[in-house]
Amino acid sequence: MSLLQLGNGINFEVEGRRYRFDPKKVLPDEVAMISHAHSDHLPSSFKSLSVVCSPETRDLVRARKNREVEVCSDIRVKLLEAGHIAGSRMFLVQGETSILYTGDYCTREKEQTKAASPHKCDILITEATYGKPHYVFPDHQEIMSVVRDWLDDIVRHDGSAILFAYPLGKSQELAAAFKSLPVVLHPSIADNNRILMKHGYDLSVREFDTHSTKPPFVYITSGMGKDTGRVEALRKKGAKTAAFSGWALDRRFLHQSTVDEAFPVSDHCGYDELMAFVKKCSPRMVFTTHGFTKEFAMHVRRDLEIDAQPLIARQRTLDHFC
Repeated sequence: MSLLQLGNGINFEVEGRRYRFDPKKVLPDEVAMISHAHSDHLPSSFKSLSVVCSPETRDLVRARKNREVEVCSDIRVKLLEAGHIAGSRMFLVQGETSILYTGDYCTREKEQTKAASPHKCDILITEATYGKPHYVFPDHQEIMSVVRDWLDDIVRHDGSAILFAYPLGKSQELAAAFKSLPVVLHPSIADNNRILMKHGYDLSVREFDTHSTKPPFVYITSGMGKDTGRVEALRKKGAKTAAFSGWALDRRFLHQSTVDEAFPVSDHCGYDELMAFVKKCSPRMVFTTHGFTKEFAMHVRRDLEIDAQPLIARQRTLDHFC
């Protein structure tokens, strides 16, 4: 009998073998699967250094957690492109009951990531970050073209722009999409790019230098921590600012972010993409995690007529749904 639990990551057992999706603790004699290298999906403790992940995630874990993890495999586990950030993977665990765990995923093709594709499964565990109907993203290439026009105008007039983005994920997308512009990077972003370049990614590593970087330039940064002072100094000199987030679909986002522009660019699926993905996977049961879990589960039940519910911290028997 297979059991599914929310605890140390998402856990289940198959024929006495214990599997964990995105665990907080990597333990011996278990199959630990790390979907990608964002901090909310990384382990905080390693009792074992063997994990199932992509080579990119392995190297990013080494840099971020200072742990010499090793990539291992399991006969039941198939890694699939997740399309979220560089190195992100979904996991299809095959047995009497097949389980697809998405982690964070995106079905749009982008500069640095291939699109995630649906796969038939019995149980689907899907994120629901943008699991409400009004979160529908514009065409990725069209919105990036709008950004490009905005940046071209600034650079043409010898101005400067500050682009706020996660150091791992959207920063690489922006750096790749605008590589023909005078792009400079925060050191943390440049460090991530150096790691990814070893895996064949075509990325810049030119860092912002207070003494030598002069307009025109496009500076990519998270804007957080010690960089706050630099950002404010550049703003006072006339730098234009832009934020890149799926939450930019909310009207309040631009005002609350105090930026000049906000572009709805996300590394996640929008609501319509989530629904299309679930439908094509045609699972018998859907569990939702992260975000609007209750709302998205309700829409899956009502509109797709598939049993769905949020994954909560109590044990469930998978056989019940098969």
